[in-house]
This record gives sequence, C-alpha cells and structure tokens, in this order.
Amino acid sequence: MKKRSGLLALICAIAMTGCAPEEEVVEEKSARSVETMTVSTGSISSDFSFSGTVAPSREVSVVPTVAGKVTGLGYEVGDSVGEGAVLFTVDSVDLENQLRSIEANYNVTKLQADNAKTTLESNQILYEEGVISKSEYDQLKLAYDTAEANLTAIEIQKENLEKNIADCSVTAPISGVISARNIEIGSFASQSSPAYTIIDLSSVKVEVGVSEQMVNQISVGDTVDVNLTAVSPEPLQGTVSTISPAATQTGTYTIKITMDNSRGLLKPGMLAEVIFVTAASDDTMLLPRDAVIDKDGETYVYIVENSTAKKVLVEIGIESGETVEITDGLTTDMQVVTKGQTYISDGEQVEVVRSEEDVLRVPISGAEVQSEEE
Repeated sequence: MKKRSGLLALICAIAMTGCAPEEEVVEEKSARSVETMTVSTGSISSDFSFSGTVAPSREVSVVPTVAGKVTGLGYEVGDSVGEGAVLFTVDSVDLENQLRSIEANYNVTKLQADNAKTTLESNQILYEEGVISKSEYDQLKLAYDTAEANLTAIEIQKENLEKNIADCSVTAPISGVISARNIEIGSFASQSSPAYTIIDLSSVKVEVGVSEQMVNQISVGDTVDVNLTAVSPEPLQGTVSTISPAATQTGTYTIKITMDNSRGLLKPGMLAEVIFVTAASDDTMLLPRDAVIDKDGETYVYIVENSTAKKVLVEIGIESGETVEITDGLTTDMQVVTKGQTYISDGEQVEVVRSEEDVLRVPISGAEVQSEEE
C-alpha cells in the first residue's frame, strides 16, 4: 500500500512538471553599424574647362617694300630682335644710280627755276611802269611757274628714290623672336612671300572655344587657371582678354586668354587646359555628396546623437565632383553618417564603427575639406 502511494505521488510530480508554462526567450536586436565624419569647413568651387594651345601674343610676317636680290642677313631663327633692327638688305645699286641721275636733273632744274624767278622779279617793275605789256609779263610768269613745277616733280622723285634706297634695309616692325626665315643671300625677296616671321613672346595667348551655355558666365578681365603640364604641375594664371560676340561654324565662341611669359617658359603649340570658375565659396561647410540623400522631395542627412540616428533637413549650394556645400541645416560639431545612411531611419539606434574626426584635410574634386581642429 505504501509502494502504491509513493508511485502515485511520483506520477503526480512528473505530471505537474510537464504542465508548467515555458519561459519566453526574447532576443535583443543589435544596432546597425554606420560610419560618420565631423562636418568640416573649407573652400569649394564650381568650374568647367576647355582645351586650347599656346600662341604668341603677336605674329608679324615681314616682306620687303622694294623687291630685289638679298645681299645680307642679320638674324637667324631663334634670335631675339628689337624693333627697328635690320633683318636683311636687298641690292640697291640700280636705285642709287637713278638717284644720282635725278640729283643732277634736280640741280639743273633748280638753276632754271632760280633764273626764271630773277627774270620775273626784274620785269615786275617794268610791267608796273608800263614799259612791257601784260602779255610779255604773263609769259615770264608762266616760265617761272613751269620751272617751279618741274622742280617740285623732281623733288618728289628724289624723295621716293631716297625712301626706296632706305627700304632696301628691311627692319623689324616689332620686338620679338625670329620664328621663320625664308630667304638666303642671293635669293630674290619680294612681296609675294614673307621673308621673315617675328613672334612676340613677352606674353602669350590661349584660344579656346566655349559653348553657348557657358559664354555668358565669362567676362573680359576674369582671372582663370591654366594647366600647362609641360611647364608646371601647378596651374598658372591668365586673364580673359577678348570674347568673340559671334559663334564659329562649330557653334562655339572664341575666348582669348592672355598670359605673362616674362620667364620665356611658354612656347607656341603647347597644350593648355583653361579652367573657368562659375561659383566659389570659402570657409563653408562641406560634405561628401554620398552623405546627402534626396528622397520624396526632401534633401537630408543623418547625424548621430547619443547612438541614435537623427534625420536633418539641409540645403546644398555649390556642387563640385564628389563634394557639396551645405548652406543650412548643420553645424560644424555634428557627426554626419557617411556610410550606412541609406539603411537607417530617423530615431534608430546605431553603432558608430568608424569616425573620421582625425582627418584634417581631404582634397576632393576641387574642394578642400578642413576640420574645425585645424
């Protein structure tokens, strides 16, 4: 009887144990991992660039006024030449012979004019006193006028010959560098082809063709950066000197950029890239473009405060490559989510796995990002 009672108690105990309610297990949800960076300040600009080539500021082709055989050369290609220097000479023997003949004729004609003048003056009194008739006086006056006219004509011939002889020494019209010489001693120089070409390299120009969308954003006098990798790893400075008011056949507008070349490093034909800045801002808040979300008509970022993601509406300004300017909505002490922002929501708990607070300067696509610690 006792055994039966013990067995019954054991069975009841087992039954009661099996009927006890199971304890509910709740798994804790893990926070999403994100990367952040402190809002930084720096400079940013929006720009566009066009390619061109370096050309001399001035280029002059020199031809002789008087055609003739070349008798002397003064300069070679690559030589520097000053304005007024004699480049070459042509044969002037025939012209000098003509001048001697004209001078002799001039002397004879001058004597005739002087005699006619003396005769006229001496007969002036006789005419006034009625000794000679008016017709006789008019003949003397005509002889004098004719002699003076002949003398004037010979003087003009003489001056022209003297000028032609002087022009046989062909001088440089500008200061510069000889870029071409197309004559030799003994060859015939004429106006049909240039004998010398002189280029002025004290300053140079770069011509670029700009689209109609950009031309009205450029003004004469604007300072621009010019990349010339053959000369300098850093951009050089140039100034917009002219803007064509009409488009070329290709539909672009020609812009000329003038650059100082006092060091002589810039050579015609070098490739150049001209950078035009349309907007610029200094000491402004900057963020990577990927950190900013455009969705449902809103522009916003996520910041992290006390391990919680917070949605903040922002306004953006200049965009340059992968960097944007933030004009409103943030302060420089905020931690902005730069990775993982597309997977989180406002108020969600997050875990910052990497913060870019230690990055002091990050150049990105023309924008210089700088932390507040700098």
